Amino acid sequence: MGLKIALISRDNGVGLSLDANLLKGLFESAGHEARFFDWQEQSMPRADVAFHLELVSRNLAQHSEKNIAILNLEWFPTEWMKYLPAFDQIWAKSGYALRFCRNRGGKNVQFTGFLGLDLYDPKVKRELKCMHLRGKSGMKGTEQVIGAWQKDETLPPLTIVSKDPLPIPAGLEKRIEVVVSPDDAERNRLMNEAEIHVCPSIAEGWGHYITEAMSVGAVVVTTDASPMNEHIRPEWGYLVGVTSTRNHHQAVLTYTTPTLIAEAVRRAAALSPERRREVGMMAREMFLKRNAEFKEVALRLVER
Repeated sequence: MGLKIALISRDNGVGLSLDANLLKGLFESAGHEARFFDWQEQSMPRADVAFHLELVSRNLAQHSEKNIAILNLEWFPTEWMKYLPAFDQIWAKSGYALRFCRNRGGKNVQFTGFLGLDLYDPKVKRELKCMHLRGKSGMKGTEQVIGAWQKDETLPPLTIVSKDPLPIPAGLEKRIEVVVSPDDAERNRLMNEAEIHVCPSIAEGWGHYITEAMSVGAVVVTTDASPMNEHIRPEWGYLVGVTSTRNHHQAVLTYTTPTLIAEAVRRAAALSPERRREVGMMAREMFLKRNAEFKEVALRLVER
């Protein structure tokens, strides 16, 4: 008989909603029942397992036999640190999260990684252009990306996908296009079309955009810090160095510079089309491998 699984979080329309939907699909495909509950609800039906996705609910935890945390430490407040030892399991999406939770009293902390959406569409013609997905996040390094195009006029055309309108400095209008809130089909077309994705994230709990860029077989430029550099290695992408940091909740924010981003994009653009395709498909293979590994680990741990 399948488990009754509660997915506790906030339906924010972006990362947390995606986390819950991916887990719901995975558990239901394995014969379990999975339901979403807002973390601020006071009660819920009895569950065998409750997942607390970034947000912790003491009220709903009392209605589950087992409670599992999957945390995004850049949004995990210090006043909740006292709850770490109370979880039956903590699933760490990154090496940083694994070390952090183990060092601060978390019990049964497991490295799991996570799931990403496979957006690969071989019907879309690839072009030597760049894409940067800002969404509505201020943690994607967008200012530094625009600065890179200001510094180097030889970089390929750039498309920025943003939830809101974004001002572009004078003189860059012909080289940078901002697409505001495209529908899923158009967003996925843009992702598959761009051979280079520029993702110099300041922080990520997991890095959905990075994994989606990997899934379409793009060459990815990202920050050399966890978890970004756990997705991308020099063999199948480009890492840009961290030049400054600051703390934010339980995470370390990592910043790079427009100069370093421009250098990495130039190197990616200088590859032959065949080599760019080869590097991108290596990234896709790693995406598929890590997705499969998470599914195996997740189903084993949830049924333990």
